Parts: sequence; structure tokens; C-alpha cells
Amino acid sequence: MLEQSSQALGENKAWTTRVEKGLFIEWDTEGWGTLRADYLRCIEKPDKMKIDQDNSAYDHPFFRTYYYSGGDAWAMVNLTVRQSPQITANLKTVIEKADGIAYYLARCDTFLAPSPVPGDSLLAGNGLERAGCVLNGDSVLFDINSTTGLLARRIENKGKRAYIFEDYRNVQGHNMPFHITVYDAGRKSSEFQWKEIIFDEKLDDSMFEENRPPKQ
Repeated sequence: MLEQSSQALGENKAWTTRVEKGLFIEWDTEGWGTLRADYLRCIEKPDKMKIDQDNSAYDHPFFRTYYYSGGDAWAMVNLTVRQSPQITANLKTVIEKADGIAYYLARCDTFLAPSPVPGDSLLAGNGLERAGCVLNGDSVLFDINSTTGLLARRIENKGKRAYIFEDYRNVQGHNMPFHITVYDAGRKSSEFQWKEIIFDEKLDDSMFEENRPPKQ
């Protein structure tokens, strides 16, 4: 079932770069309320990524740019360079999971048999089937449209985090969700509203080296 969904999503179609442009929303952040940002994410396989998050376009004084290149990671936050193990781990995870279900199929050896999806406050269960796998001790669940094979939801972090995937569009043979909503502990925490997704656009490698801090 997961292999069929991966194929329906077009994950078997190889790509080298992916560029996503749109709006990023962080809901109910402490002290700031709801934050909006123009968002640009560029990934070049196997190990390069740049994320440009500009909240200033929506009257919030934040400029954040994140870089990952060859295992090193850093962030430029309001003109200050920052590094931490958490930044590195978070960006590495984004790159690794860029292949979607195919990432889990390649890394897991324990899978959970398909079953009906119980309806809840986020999704009605009708027309969905649930399968899963175990990754690093965490049971990851996938709710899949039984007609189209497209992924409707992924549940992880021991059931505390859920991703809802909507507004699928075909982009160069890849079926991509242009609306992704993230829930943490039942609360809507963030949202991506993509305006454009492009595959295999030539990217200048220098963009992944901007603001790299000197070696310690």
C-alpha cells in the first residue's frame, strides 16, 4: 500500500533540485500571535538546502535564513549568524524526508498492516486507509486516499505531530500538496501555502555557502 502511494505521488520520478515558494504561517506563537512570512526553500540533492523566511513582509521584524551544506548547518537571524546541534538536526531531517514515503520505505524494516482510519476532528475516516512503519522506535502512520493513493495525513512523534496534505497538483510528473498544515499535540502550529514548486531548476552552489561561519 505504501509503495503504491509512493508511486501515485510520483516519488519514483528522480529529481536533483526542488524549489518551493509561498507563504509560511506560525500559529499562536508566544508573545507574537500569528506570524506570516514569505518563504523560499531550495533543496539540492544529496545534502544542500537553503530556507529564506522573511516575516518583515507582514510587519514582523524577523529575517531568517537557514543553510545546510555537506553536513554543516547555520542560520542568519536578523543579521546574526547562529549554529547549534538543534539547527543541524532539524535541517538534516527536512532534507532526508524530502523524498516523502520513499524515505520511510528505504529506512524501515517493520511495517504496520493497512486498516480503516477512525474519523477525528482533523479528517473524516471515510475513503481513507492507514498503514505505518517503525522508524527509530517511533510508529509513523500514513492515512492514504484509497481511491487516488495520495497521502492525506502523516502522524509521527509518538502520535503528537500530524501533517495534513491537501490541494494536490501535478508538477513535472510529481503530485505535490500545495497546502500542508502541521498540528502539534492537537493544536495547529504551522502551515505552508505553496504558490509555486519547481523541480530540476539549475541552482548556483554559491547560494548554499552564503554567510558560512568560519571553522571553530
